[in-house]
Amino acid sequence: MKTSKIASCLLVYGFAHALVDASCIVLLLGGIDVRGELLTYVVIYNLLAFGLQLPFGWIVDRIHWPVVSAVLGLGILSVGLMLFIHPIAAIILAGIGNALFHVGGGTVSLNLRPGKAAMPGVFVAQGGIGLFAGGLILKLYGFHPGILALSLLGMGVVVFLIKSPSIIYEIGKEKSVNYLELTILLLLMTICIRSVVGLSVDFTWKTNLPLLVGLTAAIALGKGLGGFLADYFGWIKIAVGGLAISSILLLFGPQVAAAGIMGLFFFNLTMPITLVAISNLLPGRPGFSFGLTTFAVVAGALPTFFKTKVILSTSPVILISIILSAVTLYFGLRLLQSITTKTETIPT
Repeated sequence: MKTSKIASCLLVYGFAHALVDASCIVLLLGGIDVRGELLTYVVIYNLLAFGLQLPFGWIVDRIHWPVVSAVLGLGILSVGLMLFIHPIAAIILAGIGNALFHVGGGTVSLNLRPGKAAMPGVFVAQGGIGLFAGGLILKLYGFHPGILALSLLGMGVVVFLIKSPSIIYEIGKEKSVNYLELTILLLLMTICIRSVVGLSVDFTWKTNLPLLVGLTAAIALGKGLGGFLADYFGWIKIAVGGLAISSILLLFGPQVAAAGIMGLFFFNLTMPITLVAISNLLPGRPGFSFGLTTFAVVAGALPTFFKTKVILSTSPVILISIILSAVTLYFGLRLLQSITTKTETIPT
């Protein structure tokens, strides 16, 4: 694809991603009557939205319909919004719609520049922006499901019409990986730990709106720029170096806002690297690869929904967790270098 077409495709899918996550957070926090059971609905939604991406990705890889998956996800989510008076039905549909969109959009982003981390990083970064925007929209304008549903349907039309890249589904026999299972396990452990830490860090200064905007921007920039930096300077340098810097900065994050903001910027540089690393290990299965990473995310998120978060949010535990994440990621990427192919070099 030409650069202009790649940019257009990424812009459309990125905006749709932000809109999907904004719609889900608006529905969850302002659209349904949770009757004091918000935590239950949050857990159900996350299990569906993140957990279903693995089986959906497996299916999409076999029927080769990532665009249809994304459009269908947008449509199902719009229905969920309109059924807000039925909380369980609305949350189930929102989770399913979210999962379908992410699998389709993630597959497309992985194939805009196959093997590179930049494009998926930009795509995934829009999720955090959408969550923040959704909370802001809810606070300023309230819950208007009709507008959101129409916006989602409109984006579905645009996603369907925009030219998407050719998806690589062929599984080449010439590519071999030493210790494939161990490599994938180490990378998934890194993602799981990143999820735990990301949801455990607690900054009291986040109640300050300008600082919260800065924090959201830093997280999005970390994910968005991480892939570009990694492709240029090397995956290990950026990923492990970013985690090392973040481990120091996040120690001071609760007291010093600038340290917390910069710490989470460096911390999130790893996101696109781990995503594309797993995709490279499983050629021809982009949807399944994307689903594996989100399954690790929800696995890491679960402990933070309960009383264990009190322990997980302490500075020593966060420091140890980040160090462990850096170690597992380092060895995972080193093992990734055992990939042998005639046409590709892994920028580690």
